[in-house]
Amino acid sequence: MDRPKINEDYLESASFFDIFNEEDYFLTTKRIEGEFVEQQIIRHPIIEQTIFEHVTFSECDFDKLELTDVIFKGCDLSNCLLTEASLYRVEFHNCKMIGVNFDKSYFNNVVFDNCLLDLANINQANLKESNFKASSLKDVSFNDNKLKQVVFDDCDLNKMTILNTKLKGIDFSSCRFETIDIEEFGIKGLKVNADQATFLARYFLGIKVSY
Repeated sequence: MDRPKINEDYLESASFFDIFNEEDYFLTTKRIEGEFVEQQIIRHPIIEQTIFEHVTFSECDFDKLELTDVIFKGCDLSNCLLTEASLYRVEFHNCKMIGVNFDKSYFNNVVFDNCLLDLANINQANLKESNFKASSLKDVSFNDNKLKQVVFDDCDLNKMTILNTKLKGIDFSSCRFETIDIEEFGIKGLKVNADQATFLARYFLGIKVSY
C-alpha cells in the first residue's frame, strides 16, 4: 500500500474553516488540531496533504468529498454524510466514525486503524488496496461493493450485512463475529477460520458440527 505523501515540515497550522476562504472549498498542506466542526454542509470540498488531529466533525454533510494524502488522528466523524467521496492515500487512526455514510464512494489506498465504524454505511462503493485493522464494524451495511486487495485484520464484524458483494480473496480468519448476514453467492473464495466455517455451514446448510 502507498502511504500518504505528506512532508510535515511544510504544514501550516490552520483552521478547518479556512476552507471557506477558497471559492472551490480547497485546503492543502495544513495541520488542523482540536477543533469542533458542527453541522457544516459543503458540496465537493477538496483537501490535500493535510493532517487532522483530535478534530470533531459533528453531523456534517460533505457530499463528493475529495481527500488526497490526508491523515486523521483521534478524530470523530460520527454520523457524517460523506457520500460519493473519493479517498486516495488516506489514513484514519483511532477515529470514532459511528454511523458515517460512505455510500457510492471510491477508496484507493485507505487505512482504518483502530477505528470505531459501528453502524456505518459503505454501500455501492469501490474499494481498492484498502485495510481495516483492529477496528469495529458491528452492524455495518456493506452491500453492492467492488473489492480489490482489501484486508480485514483483527476486526469485529458482528452483525455486519454483506450482500451482493464478491468476497473472493478476502480473509476474515483473524476477525470475529457471532452472526453475520451474508449471501452464498458472495462467499466463494472467502478465507475463514474453523469457527466461522461452522457458522456458515449452519447458516447456509443447517449443518450441525460436533467436536
